[in-house]
Amino acid sequence: MPSYARSQGSLLQRTWEKTFFLLRTRRMLILPFAIITGLEIITIAALFFLIQPPLVKYIAPVVLRFWGEQFLHYPFNLLLISKFFYYAQMGLAVILGTFMSGVTISAVRQYTLTRNNTFLLGQGAKQALLRFVHLLIITLIVVCLVQIIYSLEQKVLFKIMARERNFLGIAKDLWVIIGTCAAGVTSGLVQVLFAFAQTIVIGDNKNFLSALMRNFKFIAGNFFTAIMLVLLPLLVYLPVALLKADLFKLMNQTIPEVLFVVLGAGVVLGLLINVVITVSVTIAYLERSREAEEEQE
Repeated sequence: MPSYARSQGSLLQRTWEKTFFLLRTRRMLILPFAIITGLEIITIAALFFLIQPPLVKYIAPVVLRFWGEQFLHYPFNLLLISKFFYYAQMGLAVILGTFMSGVTISAVRQYTLTRNNTFLLGQGAKQALLRFVHLLIITLIVVCLVQIIYSLEQKVLFKIMARERNFLGIAKDLWVIIGTCAAGVTSGLVQVLFAFAQTIVIGDNKNFLSALMRNFKFIAGNFFTAIMLVLLPLLVYLPVALLKADLFKLMNQTIPEVLFVVLGAGVVLGLLINVVITVSVTIAYLERSREAEEEQE
């Protein structure tokens, strides 16, 4: 156990040092995810105009069917931005996010393996495009598992909130916080279990099935590192997730337009978290692979 702890600690230290050095000195690495962030901001702005006259008449039938007439009027109509943005953000994350992850992984690999520590985003884009189907399958597996777990947790939370009395003596407002934290941790653990799969698809030129098998093997030997590199940054997003969980209450206690602050904070944090996780996970895998090659020699 002590040797395992030292090994994991050493790997983490090297990974974080190289990650933050790379992000500090090669800021172009942020560009792929910054593009997604820009599109998310444009989406929020577009949704704001969509809920205003005269465009709102085109979505009125959908709003009336699923949410009711009150959501066509201020301030409830602002909540539509959050609802619609969730689906738009999911689409961007699955399609464009998968591609940009591949670009970033390729760029980090180029930087690490070349003698002069350089990388070409264009070359990374080409490699990500060639391996896109395998990258996308892995993303869809993770998204589906997260959504299934989230749906189950929401059903449990709904039953708790529907009770006349507080469940286990815990107030309903506190159960919302507990449920949101549990959803964040469990979805983070799912991402931990698949953390290195896309790196293996790009770095080792494997198909998604071989990459998954090698990923699980790697996770088994480096679970603590995976937890620290993936789950720890994701927990930084919890405050935003808690605000989103009871957004209407927050709007009532402050001003309705606070919604834009929450969504904006989520977009910016998402950029930072995605960049740090993608770069650090890639570096950790490359570091461990290099060590394995040196041991064989």
